[in-house]
Amino acid sequence: MASPLEPSYTELSNQAAAHGLGHPAVSEALIDCIAQSLELLADTSRSPLVSNVPGKEYFAFTKTTPRSRTSRGINEALFLDNIDEVLRTITKIINGEVPADPIELHEALYTAAISYPAGTDVTKDNDKKSPGTFLENFVGHLVAATFGVSPTKSVVAPTLDIEVSLPTDFVFDLGRDKSRIHLPIKASTRERVIQVWAHQRVLDGMHGVNRFRGLLVVLAETNRQTRTNSIAEVCLPKQWMAYQMYIAQLHRVYYFDVPEKYRALRDQYPFLEVKPFADFFYEADEIVRPNLAVQSSVEAAGPPPSFVGLPEDEEV
Repeated sequence: MASPLEPSYTELSNQAAAHGLGHPAVSEALIDCIAQSLELLADTSRSPLVSNVPGKEYFAFTKTTPRSRTSRGINEALFLDNIDEVLRTITKIINGEVPADPIELHEALYTAAISYPAGTDVTKDNDKKSPGTFLENFVGHLVAATFGVSPTKSVVAPTLDIEVSLPTDFVFDLGRDKSRIHLPIKASTRERVIQVWAHQRVLDGMHGVNRFRGLLVVLAETNRQTRTNSIAEVCLPKQWMAYQMYIAQLHRVYYFDVPEKYRALRDQYPFLEVKPFADFFYEADEIVRPNLAVQSSVEAAGPPPSFVGLPEDEEV
């Protein structure tokens, strides 16, 4: 039996494929898919989960008809019940208006991001593909709207004799004098996350280190245990440290629901920045500026009195 969310999801996927993620038609389809998902969840029962995540409480959506289904864990503190508020905030972001309150944005982004995955959990069996594709379209469209550029999913690797096209995650070419963006998007990183660092290594090898800034975006690392009706976060921070030191360096890792074990990576070598995805919209201009450097206090104050400058080239 098809999910009632399938038509809106299909329309979103079709518009993204036909026009590219930066097109206004994708905005309309995305908002509609989020709205229908949240409306479905508003009429769905909730059941608390036993949280094994310190400082966080979770619940799950549950449906008993036509058969019993339970959603992934939902962060109680981040999920908003006001559908109109969520849609207004997401529409503002698409239109380039960043809310003054980052908490407001953080909660709206989380609610929108998990809306379709949770709705699919309670209306369809064993669908692992469409929630991931929805998340790619959601994040990809917001980033495309921010940069004003649609991404590609391949790069050309020049060699001495031939050119090879390599499939990648989303890649944004922002033009001359700006960083290019490598944007992998995942529902969780429990499987094959090493591919993210491997793709970054390939891009660094082809174009030079720091030409592509890697921004990994992840929904959450929660894992619901049916037998115990509990939820936990599955994190591998030491593996991430090794990947960041020995394979390639990601510029940022953004989460909709940030695991504390990964957040702590910003405070120890090799200093991987793990932050809420909402932060991206407040620092996007900084991320795309490869020449951004801390201003020199000495130079800003002017040269010392005894310094008269260097001779002209012809005088040397």
